[in-house]
Amino acid sequence: MSVTNTRAPRIASRMANIKTSSIYQLMARVVDLQADGIHVHSFTAGEPDFDTPAHVIEAAHRAMLDGDTHYTPVRGSLAVREAVRGKFERENGLSFRDEEVMVATGSKQIISNALAVTLEPGDEVLLPTPYWAAYPGMVYAAGGIPAFAPTRRENGYKMTPDELRAAIGPRTRWIILNTPSNPTGAVYSEAELRALGAVLIEHPELLILSDEVYESLHYTPERPVSLARVCPELAGRILISSGLSKAFAMTGWRLGYGAGPANLIAAMADLQAQTTLSASSISQAAAVAALNGPTDSVSHMVDVYRKRRDLVMSLVERHPHVEVARPDGAFYALLDIGALLARSDRFRHDAQPDVAFAAWLLEQHRVVVVPGSDFGAEGTVRISFATDDRTIENGLGALLESLSEL
Repeated sequence: MSVTNTRAPRIASRMANIKTSSIYQLMARVVDLQADGIHVHSFTAGEPDFDTPAHVIEAAHRAMLDGDTHYTPVRGSLAVREAVRGKFERENGLSFRDEEVMVATGSKQIISNALAVTLEPGDEVLLPTPYWAAYPGMVYAAGGIPAFAPTRRENGYKMTPDELRAAIGPRTRWIILNTPSNPTGAVYSEAELRALGAVLIEHPELLILSDEVYESLHYTPERPVSLARVCPELAGRILISSGLSKAFAMTGWRLGYGAGPANLIAAMADLQAQTTLSASSISQAAAVAALNGPTDSVSHMVDVYRKRRDLVMSLVERHPHVEVARPDGAFYALLDIGALLARSDRFRHDAQPDVAFAAWLLEQHRVVVVPGSDFGAEGTVRISFATDDRTIENGLGALLESLSEL
């Protein structure tokens, strides 16, 4: 349609800080290469390479046949809310009242809802770095400002009490703790969480968002513990965000859940009522089956990922120019090649050497990784081992060999 004398729509100024991850540009190039019949070793997956368990699919099928295809209450059906509460009681040792839980269209919506209903212009959200790439955009969209607290590889990318204390400012409204972590696989121990909790107690106005979506995927002897369990005195200002995407390979079902103070959950539900309303009734029925049913599929997934993690480490740890903190959870490893990039005539003059390296790696060696700059970690690249052993051996081998060309 031809239209004259019109201007393009004016986009809100807050969108200036909300950027699409560079990985999407790389993935668009991967699609082009694959269309030409060129094989690419991909380490970008942010989802399990397993299928949703059969009993979960069957529950969704039954729900559709039984007519469970209508709106539910905004916070979710009674059945799914009870399943969420039962999960927290059984697996985390945490008791929540009904009004303290809700479900949403993915855990990402839980987080964005919480930020949207609590942040005033200029409020800061503290993000330990490296952070999940989506956090800053969600903060900006809610009118807040992300603040960053760098962690060290030598400490497993885990924030120390001193680092936390130094990072908290007068406008800090939230801190987001993600354990196990995307992109590092870091898992905080009970003692480490207790030490952070001692600092957080000093700041009674500070809210804590505990992103626990990867909690089931851990390689530690004990299940990762929730800060709300370790420091019950903080429970009145902790929001736990989690979901089914990682543990039950249900990324496409878009079902997340949150638990926290009743007034916060109520405000989040009020906002959600004006945006997406309730999550899919079919996904809620599937969630009930997942949360209340057998977990053998989760145990199998963890066993497979542990072996793949060990394979990755066996390959990477032998390389003289790659540093990595051993991941104890999730299915990622963050490879630090910053020193090598800084010496490389090929990349050291680039504004973001890791981004340039990732583009070159794809074009020259048909391997695709996620640049660490997307996570606030310049000089690194994230690989996902949610892929098969052959891809790990051949693709990671090609990546490591390519470093000799730098």
